[in-house]
Amino acid sequence: MKRNSKLFLILIATLLVLTGCSSKDLIKIENLNELENKKVGVFTGSEYDTILKNKVESAIPIYYNNYSDQISALKSGKIDGFLTDEPLAKEMIKNNSGIKYLDTFLTNDSYAFAINPKLTALQEQVNNVLKQMKTDGTLEEMAEKWMGDDESKKVLPSYNYDDSKGIIKFATVSGSAPFAYMKDNKIVGYDIEIIMYIAKELNYKLEVTEMSWEGVLPAIASGKMDMAGCSIIVTEERQKSVLFSEANFTGGIVVVVRK
Repeated sequence: MKRNSKLFLILIATLLVLTGCSSKDLIKIENLNELENKKVGVFTGSEYDTILKNKVESAIPIYYNNYSDQISALKSGKIDGFLTDEPLAKEMIKNNSGIKYLDTFLTNDSYAFAINPKLTALQEQVNNVLKQMKTDGTLEEMAEKWMGDDESKKVLPSYNYDDSKGIIKFATVSGSAPFAYMKDNKIVGYDIEIIMYIAKELNYKLEVTEMSWEGVLPAIASGKMDMAGCSIIVTEERQKSVLFSEANFTGGIVVVVRK
């Protein structure tokens, strides 16, 4: 009986070591100040690291090439938050339990299409269509469709293109839902439907090319691609190398954290 008691105590002690003493308590972040001296994920090639330093100087940026890795790192405790655009954050929360975003916006931004700096005529044409879309409610309808909860509505229309004016070579990043993402092995999203509509209205054929984010703006600046869209924020620095269209969305950067 004593021998069995000893064995029982050893088993209990082992379980405590495995489940209690060795487990890491994950910090819950409720405001920006709590990110002081914490590791925070930022998308490689974005301006999130600059924004983070401006808001939380002592935060430690950790760089990632996609959001799925950042979500995994957040849940496992490797980081305590990561930055992204609010519409993207909402989409992530729909598909991942245990995460939320802080109420505080780090920025107030305009999102637009980046355009080859030599294509000023195309910029003017695109702007004219976007202005009309805002006036007649088309842009608002698309926003409600792609940023709403009804997945059955999130289907791209079928257009018959008159390509008499040539081709628009359009670059995008598929991991930026609801602006551009993969669904049923096709790139869909808010920015994708807008550029499809614009190409139809202007009599251009549209060629969409998926790229990594790091290559998008250099491809536009060099003339390899004509336009790009994937929740691209308009900044003074970016305006030095590319043109921008009229804004097609306004929003801001938020911090995604554990619930």
